[in-house]
Parts: sequence; C-alpha cells; structure tokens
Amino acid sequence: MFFLIVPIIFIAAVLAWLIGRRLLARTGLPVPNILYADVGSTFPQSQSLSSERYGLVGKPDYLVRLAEGIAPIEVKSCRAPASGRPYEGHIFQLAAYCLLVEDVFGVPVQHGRVNYEDRSIQVDFTPSLRTSLLALLNEMHAAKQGEELHIDHNRPGKCRSCGFRTVCGENLV
Repeated sequence: MFFLIVPIIFIAAVLAWLIGRRLLARTGLPVPNILYADVGSTFPQSQSLSSERYGLVGKPDYLVRLAEGIAPIEVKSCRAPASGRPYEGHIFQLAAYCLLVEDVFGVPVQHGRVNYEDRSIQVDFTPSLRTSLLALLNEMHAAKQGEELHIDHNRPGKCRSCGFRTVCGENLV
C-alpha cells in the first residue's frame, strides 16, 4: 500500500507545482526577479512588511526587482475600470506598499503595478501621491484615536472577502 501512496503524492506535488508556475506565468511577472510573494505561490513569504515610522503594516502580493529598484505588484481578481485608471482604493493600497518598501528596504520606489484580470496598470509613486497617502495615514491614525469606527458600505461581497470579517461585529454576512 505504501508503494502506491508515494507515487500518487509525488504526482500530485508535481501537478500542483506545474499549475502554480502556469498561474504565475499568466500574471506576466518576471519570475526570476520576484523577491517576495504572498499569493500562495511556489515561494510564499509569511512575514508582513512593517514600518514603525509610518505606523503601517502590509503584505504586497509581489515585490519585483527591476533595473530601477523594487516595485510592488498588487493582483486583483476583478476587471480593470473602464476609465483606464485604477480604483482610488487600489491606488492608495499600492502607494502604501511603495512607502513600506522604501522604509523597510531603504530604496526609492518609482512605481508599482495593479494587475487586474484583463490588464495591468502602472501607478507612478509621485511626490503628490506620497503626500496624499501621508495625509490619509494621518487621518486614519487620528480616527483610530477617536471614537469607534464603523463600516462604510452595504456590500455583503466586500465583507465576505474581508480579512477582518471574523473579528468585525458589523459584518454583513
């Protein structure tokens, strides 16, 4: 019986590895240049990036080494907006990863990418975006010190995919 199980496990592992490589190739990312991955790939990282300076913690989907430095990549399972510009929340999420990379690795970040289901959009980490992000972080930190915060939507699908659903007293699902 043991001699039957080992080959089956080996074949399953090889198939899982091949499927993972195929899915990774579909992202269009330069596989040899991936420094960090948090999407269940063949080399996941479990450690979050953390910045005491900005009071910020996060786990980008990918960090890729480019000629000009390191770029965070955020993968979304939805289609890109018709406007051709990422959703505002996605821009700020990516900007937060840019800020984290700069603080944690000590290298400037010029841009990141949001990879949607149907296309990839580059977001430049400009001084203006940095300033807007820092203002938003200050606003969030101030709100956290004040009164209790509540959800600001009525979308069960959003709650269903939220990482805080299990500890949220206001979830919709």
